[in-house]
Amino acid sequence: MITSKYHLTKLTTVAAIAALSISLSGCNNANSEIIDPVITPVKLVTVPQLGQQTVDSFLAKVDATDRAQLSFQVGGVIESATVRMGEQVVKGQLIAQLDPTDYQLAVDAKQAQFDLAITQYQRAKQLFDKKLISADNYDQNETRFKATFASLEQAKTDLAHTALVAPFDGMVSYTFAKQFQLVGAKQPVINLINIDQMDVAFTLPVSYVKSVGISALKQKRMWITMDNHSQQRIEASFKQISTQPDLDTNSYEASVTIQRPKAMNLLTGMSGQVHIQSAIRHDAFALPNAAWLSKVNTEGELWRFNPESQQVNRISVQFDNNNAVVGGLEKGDLIVVAGVEKLIEGQIVKAWQKEGGI
Repeated sequence: MITSKYHLTKLTTVAAIAALSISLSGCNNANSEIIDPVITPVKLVTVPQLGQQTVDSFLAKVDATDRAQLSFQVGGVIESATVRMGEQVVKGQLIAQLDPTDYQLAVDAKQAQFDLAITQYQRAKQLFDKKLISADNYDQNETRFKATFASLEQAKTDLAHTALVAPFDGMVSYTFAKQFQLVGAKQPVINLINIDQMDVAFTLPVSYVKSVGISALKQKRMWITMDNHSQQRIEASFKQISTQPDLDTNSYEASVTIQRPKAMNLLTGMSGQVHIQSAIRHDAFALPNAAWLSKVNTEGELWRFNPESQQVNRISVQFDNNNAVVGGLEKGDLIVVAGVEKLIEGQIVKAWQKEGGI
């Protein structure tokens, strides 16, 4: 009896173990099944060439918009020269100083003469009012007073001119004199240029100016490229053109103005090219309404497909009154034209294909 009960218990245990093994095996099989993510197919359209433009280019050279050859208004020995070539200065900064000793002595002497003259003038006026001196005597004192006042003011002006200051923000491009050197009045000491705003000079053939017209030329888009930075555009604005052509070259001298890029070491004398956009033709590119994510005024948003990353990215474009794209796209761009509302930024998609091929 005991033996039978033992066998029954053993059989029950074996059955339980077998059932558990089958259950675990089923779980492992379920876990080993990997469900591939569903990649959304999208319908794409390729952007053609949206616009073509013609550009005329002319050799050019950079020059300073503001340039000044600074000098002292009075002569003397340079006591200090506080700047060097290549150094940047700000408006009002002291650049050089003459020895002011002689000019200060002149001010002191003129001040003493003026003090005496004003005292004599005031006394003469009192006497004249009492009719104790002649009008001629009074006029002499008044004239002396005015003359000494003018001499004092001139002496003060000469003293102030012993300090040479920067008339504008710029860079010292050249120094003509050094410390302790004797310089005369109006002898060049420092050459200062404005490096933030610069002019670019170039020549235009007479035939070109005649065909374009000066009025139209002023309205055209212009930019420059430098020989050592040929891939970087610097936007320019028309400044001036000569009224008469150079007879030797049969061309007009012209210039544009640019703002110097902070990251570019742009200096006067460097060569480059001025580019003038002659014409542009917009070939409007129509898209179905289903392609648009949004539209506000003349701005809209689309999904652009990146064939390398297989992702879509939101972009902004411009469209005309006929709802055709005129800007913001490049030739060869792939634009999603269906199901745009179901996509999210950076989503991986694939190009939609018909059964049996594209």
